[in-house]
Amino acid sequence: MTELASRLAEGRDDGPSLRTYLAGVAADERLDLREPTPLDHVPTALVLELERRGRSPIVNVDRPEGFEVPVVSNLFASRERIAGMVGAPPGGFNDRWNQAVANPEVPVVVDRGPVHDHILRGRDLDAGTLPISRHFMADAGRYIGSGILFCRDPDTGVGNLSYQRLQLKGPDRFGASLHSRGHIWEHLQRAEARGRNLEVAVVIGVHPAINLAAAAKVSMDVDELHIAGALLGQPVEVVRCRTIDVQVPAHAEYVLEGELLADVREDEGPYGEYTGYSTSRSTRNVFVVKAITHRDRPIFHDIIPGYSAEHLLLGRAAKEAHVFLRLKEMVPGLRAINYPKSGTHFHAYMSIEKSAEGQARNAMLLLLGLDPYVKLAVTVDNDIDVFDEQQVLWALATRFQADTDMFMVPEALCNPLDPSSRDGKSAKLALDATAPLDSEDVRAVVPDDAVEQARQILSEVTS
Repeated sequence: MTELASRLAEGRDDGPSLRTYLAGVAADERLDLREPTPLDHVPTALVLELERRGRSPIVNVDRPEGFEVPVVSNLFASRERIAGMVGAPPGGFNDRWNQAVANPEVPVVVDRGPVHDHILRGRDLDAGTLPISRHFMADAGRYIGSGILFCRDPDTGVGNLSYQRLQLKGPDRFGASLHSRGHIWEHLQRAEARGRNLEVAVVIGVHPAINLAAAAKVSMDVDELHIAGALLGQPVEVVRCRTIDVQVPAHAEYVLEGELLADVREDEGPYGEYTGYSTSRSTRNVFVVKAITHRDRPIFHDIIPGYSAEHLLLGRAAKEAHVFLRLKEMVPGLRAINYPKSGTHFHAYMSIEKSAEGQARNAMLLLLGLDPYVKLAVTVDNDIDVFDEQQVLWALATRFQADTDMFMVPEALCNPLDPSSRDGKSAKLALDATAPLDSEDVRAVVPDDAVEQARQILSEVTS
């Protein structure tokens, strides 16, 4: 039995957690590394090589060299697995997400949870003992990329969940980049204006539904933990931190309680971002740890950063669902949307059931306004599978003419992590690869029953 399997077999957990999720994962969906394995660079290289080979198992480093805690990663490398995390069938994540957003579940506060099995403060506190990895050669040091930052709006008290990269700098000190300029960054601005630090808990190792909710871009008056409860089908049980006024999941593996410091700036980075580049662009913030709490015999969750499938799929799962819902309200003929891995978060493909010329342009104008990250939008007909990039490229090759079927929006707001951007601005390009409604061209296809028969023949021949 592996060390991870031993911890899962303890069966102590009675609430949705990383452990309960992993216990339900089929053996062929997990790759266990039983021998001592370096944490620096090797798991990252392994996950990227698996991806190159078309594989996406959850990776368990059972015995990381220098540490006593198993490390799991690559949880979010499969669309089908992500759907299953929230109880949806393959292809059903969008509907499940939008249903959860419309029916939030308020967390339940409990007196105690497994996350408080061990509480480390003062001389016992050393974040360097956590199995934190170096992922890429240019990284400035060991980084937590999987930690969910829990905080509260300084004025309203509404909870907020987000991911921000954290560079280990000392036993109780991390460099932090709030580079998305999201809600937590805005919360810190208001705390700083009052001369106060912002209390923050960094949560590592939760049920994946909470990870997915934390990656969402929602209104500031929406607590992502309420969405997580709806995804789970039951309220998340939370406990109050021991040193700060923040509530965290009772069944988490680790929590780092602390503060983002007001008016303190230190260099941080570079770090491998989703663009595939290691970047030093940073808000240069500092997170100081007051306490570390963790379960008995914890499991550490890591997210492989950079241009990895799990990093990109985790970041865009909720976004695709949100954008699809908003677009569908105005474009009833919308059938599917995909942010392909090749475009990081900057490309999007849509398929529509076109009923009038010009609909594709309207849809792309709406998309470019909804998501400032997108710099290339492509619209295709409903006979094209937007999740198959070869089909999208075929549509561009046979249904698109550059002089009539594209438009460009110059100097629009974009994500500053785009290395080609200039002063936070980028050009937006939209390509209409739909066929004219009066086209007489007929696509050469074979019947569905013939395709199924061919697959059956091949399964018998290759079995």
